[in-house]
Amino acid sequence: MAPTKKTQAIASVSFSPPSDTSLGVEAMSIDDLRKRATAEHFEKLQRADFYRLIGVLEGSTNPMVDFSTYAARAGDWLLVRPGQVFRYDFSHLWSGWLLVFRPDSLSPVERSRLPEYFDLRRRIEDLASLHSLRKDQHNWLSNSVQQMKFDAGFTDDVRLRNELLRLSLAGLLLRLSLWQSSNLSLGTSHVSNHANFRRFRQLLDADFATNHQVHHYAAALGMSDKTLSRVCISATGTPAKAVINQRLVLEAKRLLAHTGVAVQTIGRELGFDEASNFIKFFRKEAGITPLAFRQKNSHS
Repeated sequence: MAPTKKTQAIASVSFSPPSDTSLGVEAMSIDDLRKRATAEHFEKLQRADFYRLIGVLEGSTNPMVDFSTYAARAGDWLLVRPGQVFRYDFSHLWSGWLLVFRPDSLSPVERSRLPEYFDLRRRIEDLASLHSLRKDQHNWLSNSVQQMKFDAGFTDDVRLRNELLRLSLAGLLLRLSLWQSSNLSLGTSHVSNHANFRRFRQLLDADFATNHQVHHYAAALGMSDKTLSRVCISATGTPAKAVINQRLVLEAKRLLAHTGVAVQTIGRELGFDEASNFIKFFRKEAGITPLAFRQKNSHS
């Protein structure tokens, strides 16, 4: 019998800027990033506890985020969220910016004094993963990240620097959100649907392993099953049941490709009473059996 392939472990990466660990935001060039670790480090799958915003200035790259490969070219910006499985791609020469920030950098220190402040944690979840910007938008974003790198280098009060960086980050993300909304030309009903979809997605992330039925989420959100499906179709083009299934498949793929957990155990962890039911579900949704997917996506 041929030896079984070993799964590739996911490296956990924590936010720890070498210059000043008290800062919640760090900006750097891709060239500077590559000087911090070996080539082998960047070939590994990673799961971080912070956000990454990657901008391509020259060349092209094809990073992987949760089993989706993104073709990023000059003028493109990729947002990678905490918890997502990510891998850099340096198979081609490219240059750019990397902005990393902790989730707690999205909220003001004394939030009660800013009641009108936008909740950036909610707004950032509405952002697409890949943004292809106009030249003027791309230049503004590049200059903003460069300014943040400069501002982080001050040696004065760290609280003052953190607030300066947080405000700069807020402006950057709000502007990116405005550009996205402008490109989509969303009407009032679409904006409402998007807010409801965000609520659904947050609930789904918490409950997907134990609740697979549309009715559970619709009832929790105070709407009918049909209304929830309309919300999902407006936001993603797919009905609520398909969104639930996609979330289950994503988690199954993560466990199959990046852990050695048995298929039967994965099925149980995802709320399937019988392994056969999980296998049928996965094959229907992914077009491949769990074992075949593991063999195809594991790395020696």
